[in-house]
Amino acid sequence: MDPRRTTGDRGEDLAATYLTDRGWTVLARNWRCVHGEIDLVLRDPDGAAVVCEVKTRNGSGWGSPLEAITRAKALRLRRLAAAWARAQGAPVDDLRVDAVGITWHADGTAAIEHVRGIEP
Repeated sequence: MDPRRTTGDRGEDLAATYLTDRGWTVLARNWRCVHGEIDLVLRDPDGAAVVCEVKTRNGSGWGSPLEAITRAKALRLRRLAAAWARAQGAPVDDLRVDAVGITWHADGTAAIEHVRGIEP
């Protein structure tokens, strides 16, 4: 298996666990449509539906994982969120886009950064 995919899968698993431990509910994982893929769709403890992009890095040599979310990526996530909402028959305006950055350290621990409401 591709090591990058393995790192990404581990990061998505950790992000899902991190958020569910804080009262979030996972609605979908790796949701796909013709426009791309959403890593996680969740409901936060306040009841909001949230599309969550997860970026994972092994170490800090490439900078913060969240630096990989460019304006173009944020716009694409917005379009994917709208596609997911339409597919569910849910209001598009009520959907938030968050990001979780995970940096794995050599000792097996991870740093987690959650940013709510990323904007293009």
